[in-house]
Amino acid sequence: MQLDLLKRDLVRLDWEVRDRDDFFDRISAELLHGGYIRGSFRDALADRERKYPTALPTMPEAVAIPHSDVEHIIKPFIASVRLARPIDWREMGNDDVVHPVRFIFVLGFVQEDRHVEVLQVLLQAFQDPAFMEQMDRARTPDEYYRVLSGMSGLQAA
Repeated sequence: MQLDLLKRDLVRLDWEVRDRDDFFDRISAELLHGGYIRGSFRDALADRERKYPTALPTMPEAVAIPHSDVEHIIKPFIASVRLARPIDWREMGNDDVVHPVRFIFVLGFVQEDRHVEVLQVLLQAFQDPAFMEQMDRARTPDEYYRVLSGMSGLQAA
């Protein structure tokens, strides 16, 4: 996975959101303002999440990785958000299970097949309790970005 997909300007820490829809509203506004997405992204993101939930039951905390189809993306990105408090998110591949999620990685790709490699790198990192603890302990966006940049499998652009 290319390191340049991780966008320092899209790191958000300790956001207060009511629920998933509130999160989608906020992150979509940020991404639109940054020129990363088209106006259709927010609805496409929510629609895809309803059909194909993205919470992963990783330990010690579940993580969500929402994304939309490529036609809604202008520039590729990974937006990394840590919430102040968990919100409910349905599990990938098991709609009946809901997880409390604080760590959300919104993926935006301009190539259909790009997500497979990225998901492998992210999943490996999310299964490492030490990595998750470092994400939890980061106090500034720069610290958080440094933790993310240390994931195994990242390559310089």
